Amino acid sequence: MGNDISESSGLTEAPDRSGVYRATYDPEGQTTVSDTVIAAIAEVAGVDPTQTVIPLSETIDPDALDALFADCEGDAQVTFRVSGLEVLVRSDGRVRIVDESVSDAE
Repeated sequence: MGNDISESSGLTEAPDRSGVYRATYDPEGQTTVSDTVIAAIAEVAGVDPTQTVIPLSETIDPDALDALFADCEGDAQVTFRVSGLEVLVRSDGRVRIVDESVSDAE
């Protein structure tokens, strides 16, 4: 595909691999890492995050995730799984989401 999933969230599907999505957050911005992750997961799943519970807190504490990247001065990353998705968050603002059901099918 390689096309923007949604211009508002900045979520894109990787052009070279189906089921792999990329989003970004601004480490200096107002939106938290956890809010960015929740919005990206909701978009990949095709649900409205204001109408559907994204079970992020069942896997990782959203406040701890935000705190980890709030004052990060070096290279840091965390990987976790939620709702059949592998999520990688990096301190440089990159978020990668792999839909394991799609990527395993290839």
